[in-house]
Amino acid sequence: MRNPLDFSGQVALVTGAAAGMGLATANAFAELGAAVVLVDFKEEAVKATAQKLVAAGHKAIAVQCDVSDDAQVEAMVERAVAEFGRIDAAFNNAGVMAHIAPTADSAREDWDRVIGINLRGVWSCMKYELRQMERQRSGAIVNNASVGALTGNPGIGSYISPPSMESSV
Repeated sequence: MRNPLDFSGQVALVTGAAAGMGLATANAFAELGAAVVLVDFKEEAVKATAQKLVAAGHKAIAVQCDVSDDAQVEAMVERAVAEFGRIDAAFNNAGVMAHIAPTADSAREDWDRVIGINLRGVWSCMKYELRQMERQRSGAIVNNASVGALTGNPGIGSYISPPSMESSV
């Protein structure tokens, strides 16, 4: 029986791979044998990590991508498939924090940026990842979210804004 933690011969795509949970996940996939596609808006950071993984004997590439841009997401998936032939696992982790301000004082641009990356970006990644996984008839996707989805915090309405967290009038 195959070890469920053996990703040898598989390809993992990780967004938000320049730091934090994305970086840790990309490193874990590589250590478990997967070829890794490290994706982030911060090109130099993912390039450096990909180079370290390759130097350690792993298969990895870095792809700069703004997940709020459908064309860039489509190109990112195409690049992963061109390089490794498939995508077996995707960890959609790219996200940004809102500027701290009450909703009434928040800028529309901040709302659009956060929703574009944290919400629409996940949808866009899934759209193009699923198309590839349907072609190959296999694959798994994990979408990572903040604990803010459950608890909320005051002052970050464009990030998460349950009514109880906003100031009362």
